[in-house]
Amino acid sequence: MASQRTFPGAKLTFVALLVSIGGAFNFGYQLVITNPSQDAFLRFLNGSLVAHYGADLSTVELENVWSVIVAILFVGAIFGSLHIRFVAERFGRLKGLIGSFVLSTLFLVLSLISYFVDSIELYTVSRAVLGYTYGLIIGLSGLYLAESSPKSCRGFVSMATGVSVQLGTVVGSVIAMPNVFGTEHLWWCIYAAEALGLVVVSIPLVFAHDSPSYLCHKGEEDAARRAVKFFHACGPDEVDEVLREMKEHVNEEEKTVGMLEVLEDKVARRGTLVGSVITLAMAFSGMPVVDAFAVDILLNCGMDINAASYGNLLLTIVSVVAIVGSSFVVERFGRRSLLLGSIVAIILTNVAVFALMLAFDLLQYPWIGFTLIAAIALFIMFFATGPGPLCYFVTAELVGQRARSAAQSWNTLIQMISRAIILAAYLPMKNAIGGSFAYLILFVAPMIFAELVIYFYLPETKNRNVKQIQEAIKDLPRIQCRSRR
Repeated sequence: MASQRTFPGAKLTFVALLVSIGGAFNFGYQLVITNPSQDAFLRFLNGSLVAHYGADLSTVELENVWSVIVAILFVGAIFGSLHIRFVAERFGRLKGLIGSFVLSTLFLVLSLISYFVDSIELYTVSRAVLGYTYGLIIGLSGLYLAESSPKSCRGFVSMATGVSVQLGTVVGSVIAMPNVFGTEHLWWCIYAAEALGLVVVSIPLVFAHDSPSYLCHKGEEDAARRAVKFFHACGPDEVDEVLREMKEHVNEEEKTVGMLEVLEDKVARRGTLVGSVITLAMAFSGMPVVDAFAVDILLNCGMDINAASYGNLLLTIVSVVAIVGSSFVVERFGRRSLLLGSIVAIILTNVAVFALMLAFDLLQYPWIGFTLIAAIALFIMFFATGPGPLCYFVTAELVGQRARSAAQSWNTLIQMISRAIILAAYLPMKNAIGGSFAYLILFVAPMIFAELVIYFYLPETKNRNVKQIQEAIKDLPRIQCRSRR
């Protein structure tokens, strides 16, 4: 049966590729472009402040201001995530995505214009609005792909989001290198390239179908039937079977719920909260800092700018290789086992990264920087097989149709708040207590908490609908609380 195939059909694959390149790929691209090109952006920041305000800041002061500007992408994304449900239900998953792509393109153009008018203010505003669009895109794309895919290959298709984020970090790391476009006079080309790519992927999506679940929920049965046939690549009998199951869920869940209402429903609340913890594990794993400040970390461990830039590029390549490999194991081993195993490994590698950073501070041995690259590469491999890609779609699997857009809004909101806090705090913490202790404080204890929550509260979701997932909760380990007599 087509609905039982392990791998998606050609049409679903093509749409998933377009959605992922336009959304997750560009999100990953934005995560890293300020990393190898940080010196160029600091010069732009300093020049703009001097020209507009006569303020000539020290390097530490510039870094602290720049840290906030980097983080403002995720402040914008926080507001974007709050509108996921509204956009998803009002305009549909697909139209919402296309509209977000158009808005992103407009503000990418404003970002490159800020270079020519020497305006850090315009750059900051455009970065905040770009964050808003990415907050929408990440939530909508996860929702769209999860609802459009057959259960048997839902994990494989949804992994396209995680793969594309990491692939975007590779391309961004290359383009933003000082010997490519990451210079004081060429950084605007980084944004021009992204804007052009968004235009290219947006055009074919205009002719795609919205998700079958959404169309069925809206009562558009003919459109839903065409969408099932398109995405599931199945015959008329199987289309009827898929639609029948969708209608059952629609009848059981007549009305969609908002972000506050989702917390009042026991089943939806549990799925939303557990999914949010997985997202916290992604954010507090250390990956946001590696994405944004890996070059700075390597520079502080004795490397020159070229070695640090190439080291950063190597790390992004490792992440792509690891996450592509994980796409083939996620359906074999399931979500729960991958998360539990990878988070333990991340905790251990984060302790190793802390130890190496501290060792360089104390001993100043040049070889420590290269050892640190190996440790971070190992960390990235574990990240890419666990919370990195899984955080984008497990929440959508844990809740029903009526709560899915609201739950995905919470998931994206938590991700963006966490990223904003981490990126705004890391450089000031590094300057205050040292990079090694900043890394230890931010990225070890939260991961231990996430491991415990996932162990006791996350059932396996592979190839299961919401009812089957609720049944699986009964088999989870329980916290034993003994009362004294």
